[in-house]
Amino acid sequence: MLKDSLPTYQTPRDNDLSVAPNFEVDLVLSFIDTHVPNFSSYYLSTKDSEKENRISDILVNHFELCKHESGGYFPFRFSKNPTQAESDKETDIGVFVMTRNQTPLPIIEFEAKRFSESSNNKEYVCGLRGGIERFKRGHHSSHLKVCGMFGYIQSRTSPDWIEKINNWIKELSVSNVDNTIDWTGSEEMLTKTDSFSFVDKLYSFHTRKSTDDKILLWHYLIELISKN
Repeated sequence: MLKDSLPTYQTPRDNDLSVAPNFEVDLVLSFIDTHVPNFSSYYLSTKDSEKENRISDILVNHFELCKHESGGYFPFRFSKNPTQAESDKETDIGVFVMTRNQTPLPIIEFEAKRFSESSNNKEYVCGLRGGIERFKRGHHSSHLKVCGMFGYIQSRTSPDWIEKINNWIKELSVSNVDNTIDWTGSEEMLTKTDSFSFVDKLYSFHTRKSTDDKILLWHYLIELISKN
């Protein structure tokens, strides 16, 4: 099975997306795997807002602090709302290689969405601000084959939201009438690959109809619910 053949931070194989393995992206994902489990306690100890953009600011700060606290050299920079020369669509978080030898361009980008009782939770998948949909349409990260999403869980549980996400994708595979986007791929739904403290990690492959290729998304669903 595909799930069994994918290590927790492996980029697509050549026959998955017709791209060479990306060592830099592997390093970034491994870094996130190591440090994202500690984000929940850090956020809850410093929380001054439950707004999506504010949480993303704190997450970027967390990763940057982890770089310095680890004591080693990690040649990547986490940034909010990375810009691109040819697009005015900004994702929530981008990661750049820290070098003067190339134009600053994210090597991986992440969209972030809240899961709460007051959010339009379906926007994780689709809609005008739909996270997965924006990657599928190439509105986000059209130059990349591997990206990700952070889901900030503020109510219910991770399994609840995983089930809802996959049900929304399944519904779109049956009922979608927009011929500019295709949801019928066999690997569109999220597959769980790992669990950390307060975090579930999943992956999904998505077709990009406009460019006739695919994108791999890594999903980190992070529990941000106070236990007090």
